[in-house]
Amino acid sequence: MNKQFFKIVLILTAILGLIAIPACDKENNGGSDLPEDILILNNWIWEGMNEVYLWEAYIPNLDPEVEPDPEAFFYKLLYEEDRNSWIVDDYEELAAMFDGVEMSTGMSCDPQKYTETQVVYFVEYVSENSPAADAGIQRGDIIYTIDGNLLTLENYRSLYYQTTATFGFADWDGDMLVPNDRAISLEAIELSQNPVNYDEVIDYQGQKIGYIVYTQFTTGENGEWLTELNGVFEEFRSEGVSNVVIDLRYNPGGSLDLSAYMASTLAPVGVMQENEVFVNLVWNNLYNNYWKGADLDQDGEPDGSDSEQLRIFMPDSDLNLNLSTVYFLTTAGTASACESLMTGLYPYMNVVQIGETTYGKCYASITVDDWEEPRRHNWAMQPIVIKYSNAEGFTDFVDGLAPDYEVDDNLLYAEPFGSLEDPQLAKALELITGVSPLAKKSVGPETQFSSLPLPRKPLEEWRVELPKDLRIP
Repeated sequence: MNKQFFKIVLILTAILGLIAIPACDKENNGGSDLPEDILILNNWIWEGMNEVYLWEAYIPNLDPEVEPDPEAFFYKLLYEEDRNSWIVDDYEELAAMFDGVEMSTGMSCDPQKYTETQVVYFVEYVSENSPAADAGIQRGDIIYTIDGNLLTLENYRSLYYQTTATFGFADWDGDMLVPNDRAISLEAIELSQNPVNYDEVIDYQGQKIGYIVYTQFTTGENGEWLTELNGVFEEFRSEGVSNVVIDLRYNPGGSLDLSAYMASTLAPVGVMQENEVFVNLVWNNLYNNYWKGADLDQDGEPDGSDSEQLRIFMPDSDLNLNLSTVYFLTTAGTASACESLMTGLYPYMNVVQIGETTYGKCYASITVDDWEEPRRHNWAMQPIVIKYSNAEGFTDFVDGLAPDYEVDDNLLYAEPFGSLEDPQLAKALELITGVSPLAKKSVGPETQFSSLPLPRKPLEEWRVELPKDLRIP
């Protein structure tokens, strides 16, 4: 990878949550009956949100000195259309998660309502070198019970998120689920999960087609997952691939500048060489004005609209594939940086989306932890601070990006990654070569399964050290 992208990573993304928002001078608690630790948290939330939140102008006029629950107080401040800001009480755990490290069994599962009262889980994928992989769990397995309990709308989340649990499985006989004798006990461990879950150069109809299953836009703790991603692109180049299929079905997003780097690697070489605009970033009025007037590039002049905090440009990539068309596989769980990658490429090449409508997130968040030294608490906020658009101004896709070719991701009949029997991959191969690898056959029977909410881990999109000299107006 070249020096320019290193600069982007180091300057724009390497500082994780070291947010230096100066606290406003507060008067005494005015006789508040709240404990001091609650007052500290409430005032930290109030001051931070009133400075960085994208919808700062719409924050209701609440009193931080009378709210007994800091978490509830945070959510009361959110704009009515905001479904993506959140808060946690463990900053270190959050920071590790952004680097792909978390307590996990290595399974990514999709909960589905099976009957009026029963829920089951379909395994979407398994991470390598994980407890689930070691136990032989595979994509398409169906979890029927946990610790011997049938799953219901009331318990399916709490049972699944246990540190240690025994999973019971079932098979589909064509009409109904039939429990089998398979039971596997798993214990979650601290796991660094490779976001390149699968990759292959597929030789089909005389064409070499690069295929990658990518599950999170993260460089890892020490850049190891960026190295992994570059290895895939290097193989694609050395094999002379003519087309690339990016499988983002189970990717909730992550780093915007890693998304820009991937875009530069896929785009026509001239787009990369000219360092065209990838996305434009809009903050609240306070920060829009600050970044325009700042001299972040240290050339002696205000940066204006080209500030590195207001635009992300296509970085140089030594592995550029010079494609004219790229194919993406998507589901309703495809979000954030995934959507920025697709929309950021719209102005420059043919982007073909296959699968389901995406989540719909044209916003980015940052981590705000305690800015005092010594730290007063270990909480962290993840507020939305940026709205992004592509070079042509395309944004507001809050209902998701609709596919060009609608193909359901039916996990009841899940195929291994790379299988030519996978309907979404097969459709991409058909569009590339004109020949479908799927024999014409009737689709499986209609079933009563319906998706249930299980939010994938929320991810940080933008890492930036906020200015220490800015004050809340």
